[in-house]
Amino acid sequence: MKKKSAVFTTVKNESIFLPIWLTHYQQYFSNEDIYVLDHQSTDGSTLNLPVNVRLVSNECVNDHDWLVNTAQNFQRQLLQEYECVVFVESDEILYSLDKPFSQFIDDFLQSDNLYATCSGYSIIQDLEKESVLCLGDRIFEKRNLWYKDAAEDKTLISKVPLDWNWGFHTLKGRNNNYHRDLYIAHLHRFDLETMIKRHKIRTSFKQKNDGGGHHWKSDEKEIFETFRKVSSQPFQIPEQHKRSLDHLIY
Repeated sequence: MKKKSAVFTTVKNESIFLPIWLTHYQQYFSNEDIYVLDHQSTDGSTLNLPVNVRLVSNECVNDHDWLVNTAQNFQRQLLQEYECVVFVESDEILYSLDKPFSQFIDDFLQSDNLYATCSGYSIIQDLEKESVLCLGDRIFEKRNLWYKDAAEDKTLISKVPLDWNWGFHTLKGRNNNYHRDLYIAHLHRFDLETMIKRHKIRTSFKQKNDGGGHHWKSDEKEIFETFRKVSSQPFQIPEQHKRSLDHLIY
């Protein structure tokens, strides 16, 4: 008999985002059902974790074809053991507002839906009013703005194998299947200093020139311009969403 559900992510030197990611998903999944695909991290962030860590190898970072194929293949492997699989990148927090995420999965498994698409929002630091995050800060006590980010309307929970396009933003050959109570909080811009540091780390590795957009930027001015280019006007995060995310600690 298959087990109920698993969640996995891919990382390379994500010493800031991986602990946040784990804090969230360990609330809803047992450690034996959490998987981290470690793309040859060198910062120690994947050592001695209580969850499953699987090494994956590729000479380049930001190789989008390789990343999509790696995630698709691992999703297929897990679906041989689990009824449904959740794939979420390390700076994405997938959650349900009206119920615990584990209850959302239970309800999803009882439904006729083969997969579910979330509504995506990106958190952004208010540089005029909000200070740099420090270790131990509760993120949503310090951050109050987000914006609707259609690029984060992703399909990441599924009972069937999925084929994604680059960035996991859309599916090949399938339409989105939105669920009214499924959301992503995207942390890419939640702290400008963290964003700059992360870009510099990622671009210090060998890159694949496949047109990966902002992933290539290492100059602080260019990163700041990326920070400022948002797809819609930021607005206050509703309090009920902040309550659903108040366990997240920097």
